[in-house]
Amino acid sequence: MIEKIKIQIAQILPLTSKVGLFVSAFDENGKLITSNGVMKTDRSIEQLIESFYQGILKKRENQIKSLIFDIVDQLQLQNDPNTLVKLSMKERGLFLVESEGQNSGVLLPNTKGVDTIQQGLSAIKQKYNLKSQVSVFIFKTKRVVINQI
Repeated sequence: MIEKIKIQIAQILPLTSKVGLFVSAFDENGKLITSNGVMKTDRSIEQLIESFYQGILKKRENQIKSLIFDIVDQLQLQNDPNTLVKLSMKERGLFLVESEGQNSGVLLPNTKGVDTIQQGLSAIKQKYNLKSQVSVFIFKTKRVVINQI
């Protein structure tokens, strides 16, 4: 499994790249089994893949039928409300960081049930219990779908 993942992702960008990465694993019925990810990192994609594999994928390997990897691309700070309201939540994800920098939350692009920036901000604040002022980062992802694991 891990070699197939590395081969597929290496077709998008070098495994030595140091960018954020998210993984979602699904069973034969398309039900989400597990997910994990990092937004910013000093580790390579190859190291992240190995960490995800050892930490969450290996023990569920016989259940996993497909994987989706979202590779973070074009991360930028964007606190201008006029720009934010024009964003497509199909194409952009949100990363919120509380002013103290201790707590954060993320929402990937094209998340089911989230059509507007207001819905996205509300969902992240509620899920991650963010109460204070936040900095808003927007990003795109390059998606890699791996079937027949």
